[in-house]
Amino acid sequence: MEAVQDFPKLFPVEYWNKKSAEGRFPEEFWRECGRRRLSGFLIPKNYDGLGNSLENLCQAVVYLGMHGFGTGVYPLLSNNMSSLVIINSGNEEICRLFLPKLASGEYVMGLAVTEKESGSDVLSIKSSAVKRGDKYIINGEKMYVNNFDRATHMLLAVRTTPVENVSKKSEGITLFILDLKQKGLTFKELEKMGTDYYRTAVMTMRDVVVGDEMVVGEVGRGWKALTYALNPDRIVYAALAVGSAFFAIRTAASYASQRTVFGKPIGMNQGIQLPLAAHYAEAEAAKLLTIEAARKFDRGERCDVEACLAKYFSSEVVFKAVSHAVQVLGGYGYLKETGLERVLRDVYLLKSGPITQELALAYVAEKGLGLPRSY
Repeated sequence: MEAVQDFPKLFPVEYWNKKSAEGRFPEEFWRECGRRRLSGFLIPKNYDGLGNSLENLCQAVVYLGMHGFGTGVYPLLSNNMSSLVIINSGNEEICRLFLPKLASGEYVMGLAVTEKESGSDVLSIKSSAVKRGDKYIINGEKMYVNNFDRATHMLLAVRTTPVENVSKKSEGITLFILDLKQKGLTFKELEKMGTDYYRTAVMTMRDVVVGDEMVVGEVGRGWKALTYALNPDRIVYAALAVGSAFFAIRTAASYASQRTVFGKPIGMNQGIQLPLAAHYAEAEAAKLLTIEAARKFDRGERCDVEACLAKYFSSEVVFKAVSHAVQVLGGYGYLKETGLERVLRDVYLLKSGPITQELALAYVAEKGLGLPRSY
């Protein structure tokens, strides 16, 4: 966490309010992340990264969230999660080509997996790649492609074998690294309620040519390559939720200590105190759950249930905490200058991703409680 200790001074709430209002990528923040190699937090030192742990990344994300960064940290998470996939499944050539530039922030990598008809049912994707010599010709459409105007590359999941020709739906999917300067790519921007620092689009691919050297892992085994990052992805977003909950609680507590109504601070009233204390207890519990999930991943232990528990619980906690903080501030909480309404719009995203609340619970029911599979 020492690496980000001064970030709240460098990038205060006002900075993020401005970037959100203008709909602009936080270039200054990203340059500083690259300079300190935070964009390569999990990348080994021999590839110019920090070689740090998921637990420490989560601690840093909690700290940044606590100071109102909201989903402004998205490219920091995206680069590190993409790096995990490349480290675990990429060959040496791909690792040397991409990891140092991801660590320095020169490359910004996103994820292009979801499609209009697939959603949480990722294995139903229909975008295809057909082999032609040493090239693949890719066609299809991807939804919710984040940061499309600033990212340099995407981890792209497409079918190299139609679903009707495989024994399991998880087979026949291949993972590519897609350069966004490729010909044949078009983008249609999607208007959304929050995370305005990054633009989101539908990406259409028409006869996009990608060399077979850009395959990550084995052909037809792309889902296996992606799954390595699924749990840490859920864990880091749980950390963001935890930090954002603390930001809301601290903002509300500070205001309640100073705001005087009927001759006394409103923070003297138990109607204000007790809900904030309850949110604080829940946020601390969510943090413990999140950090323990990260530690299990770092130890190489199974952490799928813990990752879903952390993501689900933290997302519930942050939504309640930020919503209530807006209420504590009254009319002032409705104003943009506090940052609360921005963070509230940002964290609403966590209800849907990186796994929906409902699917997280369904997974916990099956894998944690041994109930029959429901999805």
